[in-house]
Amino acid sequence: MIRESKTLIENLDNKFLRKYHWRYHILVVDNHFYDCCSFFLQAYHYPDKLHYSYDLVEFDHDKAKYGQVMRDLKAHTNLSIEYRDTHHLVHPGTDVVFDPSHGHAFSTGYHEHQQ
Repeated sequence: MIRESKTLIENLDNKFLRKYHWRYHILVVDNHFYDCCSFFLQAYHYPDKLHYSYDLVEFDHDKAKYGQVMRDLKAHTNLSIEYRDTHHLVHPGTDVVFDPSHGHAFSTGYHEHQQ
């Protein structure tokens, strides 16, 4: 098993707590801005609207390494996997200035009177 797979599985086992009323899935991001692949554990607690995201591993683009890490991950867990690619970013329609569900509890709007 390669180093990236070991790091991913170790971090996954530390963060995946299997708590009652929690949903978990893995998010894989092909990040073309930083030329890397990133893996996250996404966690959702039932009554809360806040989503939790834990970094599992990040490594430079390499098809062989990515394929090996994915094989090791799928052999280790049956969690669902969501894939995202920064080449296909989707604008929400309007700029988000307040979003308590994703950790933005305060307005992110710009204050013109401040510099």
